[in-house]
Amino acid sequence: MERRQIAELLDSIQSIYPGKFVVQEPTRLLDSWERILQKHDFEKIMRNCDRHLESSVSPTITDLVKKRTLDRMDSIPSVDKTLEYLRLIESNSEISEEAAHSNEETKAQIRNILKGLHQLRSSSFSIVSFSCTFNRVEGK
Repeated sequence: MERRQIAELLDSIQSIYPGKFVVQEPTRLLDSWERILQKHDFEKIMRNCDRHLESSVSPTITDLVKKRTLDRMDSIPSVDKTLEYLRLIESNSEISEEAAHSNEETKAQIRNILKGLHQLRSSSFSIVSFSCTFNRVEGK
């Protein structure tokens, strides 16, 4: 990005977020943003800025240089996408013997971990129970 583009970006942010993005030392701010943004593409940064417009908080440099801003709602698939995914899995249900064996080994490892956690939880409960009983007997 060129210095004038960064200045244009800062002006845009300041006008979009009045009172929330206050520039007290314009030259110093421009210098620091230029140091970071000079290697980035202006169009990409402006797209990220536009994407950030729905937020009530002014964007940081990190928000602008991200490959894509995080939208947690995008990470939850719609019903249609979920059904499509399930249909795809069903249609490709034939897996190799090696993959099936690997899946079974993974399941066995998970079962062992869960069994260990259950035993640990049970023994922790016994220790706490013993401690409470011991304290009652001792009069504590």
